[in-house]
Amino acid sequence: MDYFKEFFKKIEDLIDDKLNQFECKLAEMYKPEGKDLMTRKETAEYFGVSLGTLNNWAKSGVLVPIEFGGRVYYTRDEIQAKLGLAS
Repeated sequence: MDYFKEFFKKIEDLIDDKLNQFECKLAEMYKPEGKDLMTRKETAEYFGVSLGTLNNWAKSGVLVPIEFGGRVYYTRDEIQAKLGLAS
């Protein structure tokens, strides 16, 4: 019985790993040319705020998220523009 649990766990882990790799490749393909995408965590750290605050900003339109593959990203250009750092 434990053999089957281990077997199915390994299959599940392999599938998860392959799906994550595929999602990363899709995100790179989707990435607008010349635009860096940042994850929610990276964006929150960049602003020095919590993920909850970032979520509130997205709901109120302060920042516009890009949703892709079940994940949320923000463009570095938009973040810099909000901070007045756009070049």
